Amino acid sequence: MDLTLAASPLLLLLAVAVAGALTWWTYGRSTPRVTGPKRVLLVGLRFAALFVVVLLLFEPVFRRVAQREEPPVLAVLVDASESLTADPEGNAAAPPGAEAVRAALAGLPDADALRLYRFAADVQPLTGDSLAFDGERTDIARAIRTVEEQLEGRNLRGIVLISDGRYNTGRNPLYLAERARVPIYTAVVGDTTAQRDVRVSRVVTNEVAYVGSLLPVRVGVRASGFGGQPATVALVEGGRTVASEAVTLPADGLETTVELEVTPTQPGLHRYAVTVSRLPGEATYRNNAESVTVRVLDTKRRVLLVAGAPSPDLTALRTVLEADPQVELTVRTQRGPGAFYEGALPSALGAFDAAVLVGFPGPAPSDAAAALAGAVSDGLPALFVLAAQTDLGALGRLFGDVLPAAPAVVRPGVDEAGVVVTPAGSTHPVLQVPGVPVDQLDRLPPLAYSTSRWTPAPDARVLASVRRGGVALEAPLLAVRASGGLRTAALLGAGSWRWANLPADLEALDPFYPGLVDNLLRWVTAREDRRPVRVRPTRALFGEREAVTFSGQVYDESLEPVDDADVRVTVTAPDETQTPLTMRPLGNGRYALDAGVLPAGSYTYAAVAERAGQPLGDDRGAFAVGALALEFREPGADAALMRQLARRSGGRVVPVAEVPALPAQLAAEGRLAARSVEEERETPLLHLPLLLGLVVACLTAEWFVRKRSGMV
Repeated sequence: MDLTLAASPLLLLLAVAVAGALTWWTYGRSTPRVTGPKRVLLVGLRFAALFVVVLLLFEPVFRRVAQREEPPVLAVLVDASESLTADPEGNAAAPPGAEAVRAALAGLPDADALRLYRFAADVQPLTGDSLAFDGERTDIARAIRTVEEQLEGRNLRGIVLISDGRYNTGRNPLYLAERARVPIYTAVVGDTTAQRDVRVSRVVTNEVAYVGSLLPVRVGVRASGFGGQPATVALVEGGRTVASEAVTLPADGLETTVELEVTPTQPGLHRYAVTVSRLPGEATYRNNAESVTVRVLDTKRRVLLVAGAPSPDLTALRTVLEADPQVELTVRTQRGPGAFYEGALPSALGAFDAAVLVGFPGPAPSDAAAALAGAVSDGLPALFVLAAQTDLGALGRLFGDVLPAAPAVVRPGVDEAGVVVTPAGSTHPVLQVPGVPVDQLDRLPPLAYSTSRWTPAPDARVLASVRRGGVALEAPLLAVRASGGLRTAALLGAGSWRWANLPADLEALDPFYPGLVDNLLRWVTAREDRRPVRVRPTRALFGEREAVTFSGQVYDESLEPVDDADVRVTVTAPDETQTPLTMRPLGNGRYALDAGVLPAGSYTYAAVAERAGQPLGDDRGAFAVGALALEFREPGADAALMRQLARRSGGRVVPVAEVPALPAQLAAEGRLAARSVEEERETPLLHLPLLLGLVVACLTAEWFVRKRSGMV
């Protein structure tokens, strides 16, 4: 215990001494003069009052340290996911771990040190009737992190993790185990031996497809104990098989890949189920199927192809674009100033999704070139492909503000130049053509490259540069640019038709040219999201017992976040029943919505945002609810993960049957000891009413004695 002051104690002593001396001197000159005990009484009363006042002016704080014993806490995390139950379809599933978990919990002592939690995708306190093994996802890392956060500052001595070790959501828990502040004691439930099983290990497809266009679906299949046996992989929609392929199951530890294809005929949200044959004796059938959701659009890209003159480059590009079912192509080939073979240039240029300019503008620029330049400046995405007839002076003059690279110094000559992929281009999606490694692009035939000097725009990305005489130069050959919501790309070499007509020794590069054109067109038409209202479900597919949640963002016309908007979401069920809901604001223009658990099926939603009765914008989309089967993707327990969790955190593996005895064992080892906690308490004396009462009492008593003595 001690007393601290806002100033030096010596200064306090000096002030008290002055107050005492002044008081004694005052009563030595009083009228009438007082002596003896009365003088001592009066001096004592005034000095006591002055002493307290002077002391309080120094802001004294009384501090004392108290010690107490804080009892230990042992957290018990119980896996409540579906993987601990038997397969509900009645096949030869491994013995469930649910009963072993219940038996372990029933044997735990009724001790104050224990804190019980159940976890799957989230973490909740475990009460007597809340243990239902119905979690459709397992996030072990989140469970450990949540318990440490909730018990921060408590005497947490350890975590007991009862689980099969199979996580399918969140981070790898081993990363947390290395930094855990307490040991983790793991109890493995479930069968740890290898089980015979066939499963769909992965499904890869596009999130967005187009009506009438081929949608590829790549399926990975794994098997344990069934290697060499035949099976069938099928793609099912609405109970109807739309594609299938016979396979031979791989050996244990290997994966076989199956390529399935389907052509959507209707727009909307399509849900496909990928299935592999069920074989007798499998551990579970729940992982023989995997669902994917694809958004099918019915809008094609409207592309305007404008050429400065007929050329092989035009023919190659036109052939690729006309073969693409997702492209609605309009062609204009210039034959003279302002004149085109196919007719006049369309007047509504803004109605197109992109413009592809091949050798345009040509030697005779016209009003059409100026109109195209204005449309591109106004936001029409453009792909520039140089050809022999390109007028570089007109190109720089009309399109210099939007080009990824503009001609700074125009020269008439050309040289042959090879392709050198830049570090930025090696990972850019434009050069990611399936089946064509980026490091093989230097084998492409050379292009005719202008001797003019090109200057890339500050916000452009050069994906490929040129190579002359075996020397790589920094001159740009392929560049892209995204600025202010407008995307443009430029291929600055003439003769690109050579890439569409490769010799036999370059047959492996045949897919590159059509893939490059498609990638460039996709990239320039992928507009930045500048919508004022953006509402999306947090997942495309929710489990049947998962709450359907949405996240949203709302902006005004200046794209500033709006915090006080009224955002209403209408969810339409498969039977056309509509449910109106309202999102809650989170601040900084963000909103959230919990729609609760919904029945299985495909849903659509429409969101509308208003502020003070004025509309801000709207959004719409779709999502699906169905069985996830994530918990049955890998049957059995992952004992290796559980051992690593215990070892890295300083804990140990405990048989699940010995979990009830673990608290007593840890207490005997001294690992559940209480800790001594020192608590420092501060009491500012200025806040004590007792001292103020003492000052008033002393002054009142002094006044009473003075009056009785006839003093003035």
